[in-house]
Amino acid sequence: MSRRFLLRLLAAAPATDHVSDAELLRRFVVSNDPAAFELIVRRHADAVWAACRRLLRSDTDAEDAFQATFLALIRKACDVRTPCAGGWLYRVAVNAALKLRERNARTPTTEPNQLDATPVPHTEPPDAEALAAVHEELARLSERERLPVVLCDLEGLSHADAAKALGWPVGTVSGRLSRARAKLRERLERRGMAPSGVLIPAAVAPPHLIPNARSLTAGAPPAIVSLTEGALAMTTKTTWKWVASVVMCVGLIGTGAAIGLTQPAPSPAPRLPGTPPPAPEPAPEPAPSPAKEKAAGDEWVADPKSNAARRDKAIKSPPSAFPRLVPPEPDPNDKNPEQRWERFGKLCPRLLGGAAVAVTPADDLLRKVLKARLHQGTLELREILEVTRITGDLPQPPAMYELLTDIRIAAIELWAKEPKELVPWLEELVVMAKEFERVQYHRIVTGVVTPRMLNAAARHRLTVEAELLKAKGRP
Repeated sequence: MSRRFLLRLLAAAPATDHVSDAELLRRFVVSNDPAAFELIVRRHADAVWAACRRLLRSDTDAEDAFQATFLALIRKACDVRTPCAGGWLYRVAVNAALKLRERNARTPTTEPNQLDATPVPHTEPPDAEALAAVHEELARLSERERLPVVLCDLEGLSHADAAKALGWPVGTVSGRLSRARAKLRERLERRGMAPSGVLIPAAVAPPHLIPNARSLTAGAPPAIVSLTEGALAMTTKTTWKWVASVVMCVGLIGTGAAIGLTQPAPSPAPRLPGTPPPAPEPAPEPAPSPAKEKAAGDEWVADPKSNAARRDKAIKSPPSAFPRLVPPEPDPNDKNPEQRWERFGKLCPRLLGGAAVAVTPADDLLRKVLKARLHQGTLELREILEVTRITGDLPQPPAMYELLTDIRIAAIELWAKEPKELVPWLEELVVMAKEFERVQYHRIVTGVVTPRMLNAAARHRLTVEAELLKAKGRP
């Protein structure tokens, strides 16, 4: 797409031209077309800016979250499987803003080598808390409910234009928009807030942000890169709460099926003399065979029986060398899920307690750097789990493995010759690895991912257990 063609599109209809987001992303992925990327930025800049600005106190932080959102799109453009990228971008923007807000709130003021920063005074509007809550709740809606709100309320499209962008009937857009607004009002009321008539006021992104986002294709500052990685780690299709609810539903369905099998078959009605016998019932048609797999472990078919057979055959975690080191079990009937997080924190005080690793006068510069690295790793872990608790977003496995591995390596480098210090850290890492392995198992049971994901989780857990055995002096 040439620059002249882009300007013609913007002059004609900036948000409703015939080129869809999916086509623009395809052009950007295939030929690295900067004009296609800029058009997507211009379409959704206002919605992304509204989410970032309402959740963060300063314009500087909001601009960082804005840049991180579109850097995430650059990295994950080939993974956006929707005709409109607005909903995906909005969710990443909320995650980036939440991560930056949590990082600012939880960074200790006594960090080593940290300069005191004088906060810039900023006057919050009286309804700032309610507006931030709206954006948090909107990000928790499903994609099909979030998209009409983003397009109509944040980007200002009419119902007809939104329907054209999404490929939906106009009535579908109107109905889902009404249901989404009703859900937002209900959730805000549960949080003790009185939503106004217009739930989500629109916001116009500053003009300089668009060329700044366009320049990200050539590179980004380290701070933006770090924030982007954190936002992507929190953005996933599957949530912890969703996994638990699906597992519980599957259990209820299985229980109902078992009860049905135990009931006796009804006896046929008596036939009166002289009446012809009833015609035999046609034989049931054979069930369609499940889809053929592309490769072993690469595709999770939709047939529940096939899933169960593969689960029994392929999903078998190796035994643990430390069976007593286990995370607290989730209880679907627990009315207060926060209690499990509290038990988790007490079980892993070093990883989740938030206390900085003590620096002693005998520490040289290398040990000070390693302790600071270890502390930053635990802070990032707590931020991820805190946002998971708030939003329900499950972190992506590669990012989680990388973070836990970095924490383990830093701890081993620090206390390789001090088992009393090293062993408690490794024990907590074993508990954390088992928790992530448990989550991956339930994702496989519900048909979300393939058994290969559990193999990776088990391998990570066994690596930590091997290090723990070495630290305890066992061969």
